[in-house]
Amino acid sequence: MPRKPDPTRKPELLGQIVEHLRGRSLATVSFRTLADALGVSTYVFVYHFGNRAELVAEIVRAIVTREDDVLAVDVEPLDEAAFEAHLARAWSAAVDDRGRDLRRLETEAALLEVVAGDQQGAARRAPERWPAHLAPWLTARGVPVVDAERAARQLAAVLWAAQLDSVLSGDVERASGVAATARAEFVALARR
Repeated sequence: MPRKPDPTRKPELLGQIVEHLRGRSLATVSFRTLADALGVSTYVFVYHFGNRAELVAEIVRAIVTREDDVLAVDVEPLDEAAFEAHLARAWSAAVDDRGRDLRRLETEAALLEVVAGDQQGAARRAPERWPAHLAPWLTARGVPVVDAERAARQLAAVLWAAQLDSVLSGDVERASGVAATARAEFVALARR
């Protein structure tokens, strides 16, 4: 009788894989390299992920969903101080060592999706999640929807670029200054 699958094994493996990749490129991913690095059989990866393409897709989804808890916060009822604190916590996690490593991997994945022509790729769509999270805070304060959506997209783009700058330059302080200014300008829109 075959052994019953362990439902916790795949997420556990995925977490180990993502941590392993923090200092590596998605281009280096193969069942063999991961099996060697994690000390498991290649069969384990075939069993849980099927093929390399599905493995990479699962890795990308795991990286993109790292912000799910932040994006799950209902921002509309937050007062200004609570909203600013929410954004500051998200930024802090984005520019710690792990956050920068995962942004690098997510950016690599998005570029690979562009090259492959994958319009619906998880990494390629990830930037859209932030404007949708931010705009409701402004609209709840009376900012017209069109203006709120534009401002939210602008803030998300600046934060994304600042985080990528922190990855490329290693200068977290400079990137954090840019991010703080952009956040303050966004919040100020609610006072107009």
